[in-house]
Amino acid sequence: MKSHQDCLDFLPLNCSNFGWLKTPPCNAAIAFVIGTIGSIAGAAIQYSSAQDAAKQAELNAEAQNKAIGQERLRQAQQNEENQRRAATEQARFRAQQQAAMASGGAMMGTGSSLSIEADTWAKQQTELSDQQYMADMSQRQLTYEGQSIMAMGQQQASAIRSQASGQLLSNVGGIASSTYQGYTTRPQKVPSPASKTTGPPAPRIF
Repeated sequence: MKSHQDCLDFLPLNCSNFGWLKTPPCNAAIAFVIGTIGSIAGAAIQYSSAQDAAKQAELNAEAQNKAIGQERLRQAQQNEENQRRAATEQARFRAQQQAAMASGGAMMGTGSSLSIEADTWAKQQTELSDQQYMADMSQRQLTYEGQSIMAMGQQQASAIRSQASGQLLSNVGGIASSTYQGYTTRPQKVPSPASKTTGPPAPRIF
């Protein structure tokens, strides 16, 4: 059974007047526990914030890649329209050329007229091919940019998570070490004078 003296350790009082008490009163113990819990909560909040930052890095990369994808689609549609317009304009030019040669008395499809028509068609096909080549190069460049942005976002997120994990382990280790040290080095209560044994009892004389 606990004595009244043992219960003093749990009273929220200033026990400085009790010289036989070497353990701190419960206020100090509670403060230590609260401090430990606060440290753990702080470490958890820091880790959670780092996870949010990593996720945000991934979302930013995805958003940029999506914008690049939309630009690729826009350019592809624009190139298709440019090709269509160029082919229409080329056909109109050949028709005008043939009409001009026919009005000049040239025999269409033979001799010099055929050579002119073939040369015109070859030049026009080269123009269309060059236009398509430039469009393809732009598409490849945009694709590369999107892939690079995604890779950078993933690397950044991975670095943030790795650093957060290492910091969390360090914080938890520090808290555990501090708690263990505080527990093992805590002052112990010295037995009260009344509880000290003074030796074996004197023999009874009958």
